Amino acid sequence: MTRNSRTRSRRARGLLAALTVCAAALFTGAPAAQAAEPGEPSDTTVRLPTDSYARMLVDQARGRLYVSTGGLSSTVGEVLVYDFDGTLLKTVKTGATDGASAMMLSADGSILYVAASSYLLVFDADTFAYVGGGWVSNDFFKGLCPGDIGTAGGKLWFTRLTSQYRPKDCATETQALYSGGLLGGSHDRAGDSLVGAKFATSPGVPDKIVQTYATYGTPKLVVGVYDATSTAARQLALRTYTAAADPAATPRDVAISPDGTLAAVAAGTSGVKALSTTNLADAAPGYGPLPQGADATSVAFSPDGSLVARGGAADGDAADLLVQRADPTAGDTPRAYAFTDPTAGGDRVADRGLAFSADGSRLFAMTTDAAGDAYWLHVISRPDARYHSAFDGPPTVRPASPYAGQTVRISGTLRLNGPAAAASARVTAVRHDADGDHTVPAAAVGPDGSFALADTPSTTGTATYTVSFAGDAAHDAAPDATVSVDVVKAATDLTVGTPSRTGTSGVVLHGALGTAGTALPAGTVVDVQRLTKKGATELPAVTVGPDGGFTVTDTPPATGSTLYTVSYAGDALHEPSADWVTVQVTDD
Repeated sequence: MTRNSRTRSRRARGLLAALTVCAAALFTGAPAAQAAEPGEPSDTTVRLPTDSYARMLVDQARGRLYVSTGGLSSTVGEVLVYDFDGTLLKTVKTGATDGASAMMLSADGSILYVAASSYLLVFDADTFAYVGGGWVSNDFFKGLCPGDIGTAGGKLWFTRLTSQYRPKDCATETQALYSGGLLGGSHDRAGDSLVGAKFATSPGVPDKIVQTYATYGTPKLVVGVYDATSTAARQLALRTYTAAADPAATPRDVAISPDGTLAAVAAGTSGVKALSTTNLADAAPGYGPLPQGADATSVAFSPDGSLVARGGAADGDAADLLVQRADPTAGDTPRAYAFTDPTAGGDRVADRGLAFSADGSRLFAMTTDAAGDAYWLHVISRPDARYHSAFDGPPTVRPASPYAGQTVRISGTLRLNGPAAAASARVTAVRHDADGDHTVPAAAVGPDGSFALADTPSTTGTATYTVSFAGDAAHDAAPDATVSVDVVKAATDLTVGTPSRTGTSGVVLHGALGTAGTALPAGTVVDVQRLTKKGATELPAVTVGPDGGFTVTDTPPATGSTLYTVSYAGDALHEPSADWVTVQVTDD
């Protein structure tokens, strides 16, 4: 058997070669699995040995997963028996398992029911021997399209095709609901012929059935709750999505929460509907949308009631599987999984392709490709957990000793276990300095985990940068990383040009004061001193203009060599600077 597993790679890498097993043969190998870090999810992936898939059923007491392979295009009708690690233990195949699809365990777990093309099969769940001589005949046309099977109101309920012709597309075929005894005998039709009909039962509402189907013609979604205590299912509530604004949709899956309060319907382009089983009102605020363009294909609640999983078919790197708290009011951010390789691991979740172990610690997800001719079983441990993330040491700031007003680059590496950084993965930072806290613009994380933030410190002294990653749909938050730098005053450059007038009637000097740091504040002045052979004289201060320019005018007392010194004293953000010029003053 060819097999592959992964725990911390972005893509599920399935198997390229088909598995081959003999009927009822015991398989002794197990898929190898790399150990995840404590608390992280892990995904073991095996390819089915068939080109078709119908249903999954978890047998918690025996640690088994049953996978049926019937369907309209199926060439093999059998039940594959896996353990919870993804090891194929047994293949159950008889002349009657053609079209094996829906499965169910009896209340005490001793009997395995399997709906096949022509019969409802009853097996001993320990030995897979027929119970009571074998088959429970149903007297109806072959069930080439997978139906449903469940117990409610003390009876066995199942769906079968109503057409007497070979079906062409199971999504548009009509099925009807039937009820009967748990161990055989006669069965009665309990409902109308409905397009794409699917139903679910739950111990939380032992006397109810939730059924969903599509309208004829342009398919629009319909969901109903029915009383299962009588032979014919009696409608208790009905919700239709038949308005012009409602998208065309055929139901792909339906599930009821363990406590019986919620029904979830995977409805293709309409997403997943979360509804009350009392009146089918929306269970606000719902579970949120699937990625844009994704079709909802599957939904499942964990038997302990803690989690809900939603599967879909999404394009590109968008998530195909979302796992979150089952309580819609919890406001939980879904844990996302993306399957992107149609040749190794699948690129979408199959219809009715999700099931949980009893405590929610394992999620079994069946993926497929667009053609639906290859299937992969994913055994995801800790499905609601996220992969760890951490910064590889403190970030680096360049330049290492910036001046106020200088743009700095804060760079580093974020380690993301599991899937690589999604396009939306971003790091944020806060600068703390003498003026308080300042938010730094966020930056994207590159495919190699690298990032670079840009900031301009606005004051001098110690500036401490705290870099954060809040987590995303696949990763938990990283412990913050910090780095401190000393921000110094910015240098200034003062220049005095050649005088434009040099006579005793007036000297005119032009100059400029500039800085690469924070702009000089309005009202900045420069001091001017005149030095002659008679001594030094302080002249009036001159205001620097918005462009940094200034003009000094003076009426010198005598002719001769005169030294003009212009100086800037600096401020809290800028260093001082000065310049001078010697002028030969002459008579005008």
